[in-house]
Amino acid sequence: MNIHIVGAGSLGLLFAGKLGLAGANVTLYPRTRKQADQLREQGITVISHQLQTEQKVYGVNIRAWDEISVASIVQEGDWILVTVKQKNIDEPFVQKLSLLAGKHGKICCYQNGVGHIERMEKYIEASQIYAAITTEAARRDAIGIVMHTGSGETRIGQMRGGLNWKNIENSLMKWLNRAGFSAQVSKTIDKDVYRKLMINAIINPLTAIMRIKNGELLDKPERLQWMKWLYDEIEAVFLANHIHVGADMWDQVQHVCTATAANTSSMLKDVLAESETEIEWINGSILRLAASTGIEPIYNRAVYTLVRSLGGPYA
Repeated sequence: MNIHIVGAGSLGLLFAGKLGLAGANVTLYPRTRKQADQLREQGITVISHQLQTEQKVYGVNIRAWDEISVASIVQEGDWILVTVKQKNIDEPFVQKLSLLAGKHGKICCYQNGVGHIERMEKYIEASQIYAAITTEAARRDAIGIVMHTGSGETRIGQMRGGLNWKNIENSLMKWLNRAGFSAQVSKTIDKDVYRKLMINAIINPLTAIMRIKNGELLDKPERLQWMKWLYDEIEAVFLANHIHVGADMWDQVQHVCTATAANTSSMLKDVLAESETEIEWINGSILRLAASTGIEPIYNRAVYTLVRSLGGPYA
């Protein structure tokens, strides 16, 4: 079995590096030929913050995404892990992904927010597409250098189409766990996706606007009030759309703030770098879900507008 990883950001480097160290046959696809050449020359370095280790990986195949031809190289039983941000999953990307996957490749999507799987299904069979939720934390310090800042859990399942859980367990799951990830099959991945969407839609925009780390959201009652306003509004929007994520989510949101207290959210990182954020696919998803419900999502609209106004080429 071969594992193809599309995207050489922090998550892509982390999975490529650790799977490569475990002996998997991995091909990593950075976006450009320049990035590919640099990675071939320098290799991948995985630094573990928790274990205080540094490991160099040279056994990973590198291929530029821009140079993929129309011919599929994916064989039956192969997996494609898509670790690029949702903003990159546009129609040309999905068309090229469909060519890479062919009729046999299984695609595992690691994106925040919702909507990308529906875009993929226009070109790729639903039975080939899986969703992944991970709480692994990583930071790319330079080309080919990734810091594993926190271990978490990875859950994989299918939003639609009959879930062949044995297929996942006997192939991809085996390699993920062998590489040191805590991975398991989820038969309720749709619920998991919306649980993560709620958490991201509360923590990410508020930390980006306030320029604070995740744990600092709990430091002042005014910040906690903003979290609760967003939580109540998202819960109402979900229920109006018959989306049920469980009664424990308010506790879960606070738990994530505590567990990732020292982390800088990806949205804040993007704002500080004056890069495009994922606000369109996180709180923007909440706005789109609310559109047909009669609920006016004033708090989500407020943070959505504020993040978009912070600068950078926001879509």
